[in-house]
Amino acid sequence: MITIVLDADIMSMLFRRCLSSIYRRIMLLIALNLLFFGGMLVGSLLVGFGGIQLYDPGAHVLPTDGNLLSLVPCIFFFNLVLSAFVVVTLAGLVFFLLAAGFLLLRALVWGALITTLSTSEFLFALPTLVLEGEAYVLAALAGVVLGLSWLKPEWAYRGKGLSRLEAFKWALRECAYIYVLVVIILLVSAVVEAVTILLW
Repeated sequence: MITIVLDADIMSMLFRRCLSSIYRRIMLLIALNLLFFGGMLVGSLLVGFGGIQLYDPGAHVLPTDGNLLSLVPCIFFFNLVLSAFVVVTLAGLVFFLLAAGFLLLRALVWGALITTLSTSEFLFALPTLVLEGEAYVLAALAGVVLGLSWLKPEWAYRGKGLSRLEAFKWALRECAYIYVLVVIILLVSAVVEAVTILLW
């Protein structure tokens, strides 16, 4: 019983710290959400008015054996490692604007791809789009914070007087909390996407 209470307390404290990290960056988070979901709208409008055709290279990399237990981990690790961490967060670490740039690029591509869906297919895919999209926004937030910490520590942590190394250490800790939420959202998203694929 004590172990269960302790675990619940630890999880509660971890969750509060995750939300606190997000709350400190709320304006940046709002801006990145507008960039991503606005970018999806722009991407769909560009295709609608310009007749651009896109090929989705990710459409054929998933197992098609109809097994939920193999599909969920495949989707989860692909989205977490490649799509969120490597493409968005690590790009932001190199230069903070790259995180926002790659986030916008993904949004434009997604916006273009959803124009090929019927209304019923779009509504079916909408929960996955929202969940994955928010996870990538959080991954971009982590990338921007990491990039700013070593490039402009005074922008990342105003009034703290931190050196580049100290700011980078703070950013790593902050981004670890952000990534807890990224992992949770992408795990839920992977289940939703797998069920959507199997029911489609």
